[in-house]
Amino acid sequence: MELIAGFKQGDRESFKIIFEQLYSRMCAYCSRYIHDQQEIEDLVQDCFITLWHKRADFDHINLIKSFLYTSVRNKSLNVIKHQTVMKTHEPQIAYEQDQFEDAEIVEEDYYGLLYNEIKQLPEGSQKIMTLALRGLKNREISEELSISKNTVKTQKKIAYAKLKERLSPSMFSWFLSF
Repeated sequence: MELIAGFKQGDRESFKIIFEQLYSRMCAYCSRYIHDQQEIEDLVQDCFITLWHKRADFDHINLIKSFLYTSVRNKSLNVIKHQTVMKTHEPQIAYEQDQFEDAEIVEEDYYGLLYNEIKQLPEGSQKIMTLALRGLKNREISEELSISKNTVKTQKKIAYAKLKERLSPSMFSWFLSF
């Protein structure tokens, strides 16, 4: 079977031959743009995957080579552009990451304190508040606990009042926000 015809029909052996003939060349070409060997190999492999998916479009080895050189160049330039953007915005990204991590720590602390305070409530209120924190609505809580919706509302109102007394104003407002 002719190499290109086999490749177009999905013959893996034909693809393997084309890959073995061109892979090293594409890596060398890519190294003009990118200097990380692992990134070069990943990028070139991605180009070959794209080639495989578009194999029906190619009637000649020169078209395959042209496609691969163009793909490698374009993907390399995209990587360079991405790296440039990352370097430009790196200080801001690092700052935002730190802020996000700090907010997560505060939120985890708030959850811990909130659950400790909920444990101090009467058992019925504990169950209701725990289910409410999981996102259940009053109707769902009443069904889950086999109690009336009015009982759920009353118990929540009492629990809110007790939590408001025990929690700092900022923590209580955070609690109400979710």
